[in-house]
Amino acid sequence: MINVLSTSAMTRTTARRLTQLVSAALLAGACATSASAVTLSEWDIYNYPGQTEAVDDGIKEFSSQNPGITIQRSVHSFDDTRIPLKLALSGGDGPQIAQVNQGGGDMGSLVKDKLLQPLDSYAQQYGWTTRFPDSILKRNRWSDKLDFGSGKLYGVASLGEMVGLYYNKALLDKAGIAVPKTLSELESAMAKLKDQGVAPLMMGLLDGSMGQQVLGSVWQAQIDSGDRKKLDDLIYDIGGSFKDEKLIKAAGMMQAWNKKGYLFPGYQGIGKDDAATLFQNGQAAFLISGTWYLSQFKQNKDIHFAAMPAADGVAHPLGVGGTDLAFSVTSTAKTQEQRDAGAKFINYMVSDSMANRWLQVGFLPATASKNVTIPADNPLLGEAYQVWLALNQYDGLGHYTDWATPTMLAELNQGVQLLMADRLTPQQLATNLDDNYQRYLKTLKH
Repeated sequence: MINVLSTSAMTRTTARRLTQLVSAALLAGACATSASAVTLSEWDIYNYPGQTEAVDDGIKEFSSQNPGITIQRSVHSFDDTRIPLKLALSGGDGPQIAQVNQGGGDMGSLVKDKLLQPLDSYAQQYGWTTRFPDSILKRNRWSDKLDFGSGKLYGVASLGEMVGLYYNKALLDKAGIAVPKTLSELESAMAKLKDQGVAPLMMGLLDGSMGQQVLGSVWQAQIDSGDRKKLDDLIYDIGGSFKDEKLIKAAGMMQAWNKKGYLFPGYQGIGKDDAATLFQNGQAAFLISGTWYLSQFKQNKDIHFAAMPAADGVAHPLGVGGTDLAFSVTSTAKTQEQRDAGAKFINYMVSDSMANRWLQVGFLPATASKNVTIPADNPLLGEAYQVWLALNQYDGLGHYTDWATPTMLAELNQGVQLLMADRLTPQQLATNLDDNYQRYLKTLKH
């Protein structure tokens, strides 16, 4: 005979036990979730409309893939990534993830004060050392003795940039000129264009940087990537001299172009952005400048992008370029969970998924991956990305010459202006640059 009361009591007891077990499991799960939940503050400088949208969308995707990690994004100006960032980190506040400007005054200073976390273990874990060539990663390396370009890795960048040759295909076709692949072919093309009454090369020298980027491009087009150590040593302040025969030759070529009338009339009084607009409007056949004009030039279907023509006999020339500010994990990421989460976020920012977002809004991703989709409505960006892939395949990303010292940018800008006004010889320009460099090297020894 079944005791109904006893069975009912057993049922209630079992139910209570099940409820207790379920509650305990839920509580344990909640505790586990709470223990693994990480909130990170992040600073970046992506304040252009297309950029900030891409990053916001990227953070949404990252958060959905990593529900235990919350990213609190804060957009800053470039200047806010410098002194304010250091002050915040020095005070024990500030973000756990931040974009940091490369160079001794910024990343080097933060490394010196132990305000950044080394990322070498994460570079191995996520394959950054195979995804990026040494020429890119070295820009974010500092040794314990604060040698720039060697030692531990302190950041990885999401966007790339480079200087190359823009050309107006309609003007070249009309003149019967093929896209030049060598400096000799470029000079021949400019001579032919001038004879036909077409301005060969657009230039804007008023505000400096375009002229020195042309100088750097012609100089580095003479250097094979297999023979880049001499230039690397200069830029990373290991030593050397700017009294370099290839630099002197580049300066001489620029002076010759001016004397032959290859440069757009009145270029000395034109700013770089005005020069770009003139080129966009079909006022010259060539422009040597950077990928930061890709978005602007997209509207003119006659404009194309190619690698800077190489010097005769140079198989794999260096191309002037670099990356944007690197993403770093800072000293305020005090726990292992925070550091791991920060590195995971950085890995997303250099992923193929983020690269596709950058391409969709017209920017060049730093990662040299073939697993991306070029927007169908932006063939100019596709051309630039192919150049970027080829350049990084043979470790050919060169340097902005002004990185060599804190005052080299002003020295270069003024020097090129005087060079093109025939007030400096190529040898004198090289000597002035070297004097600037040697003075700076002496300050590093004290």
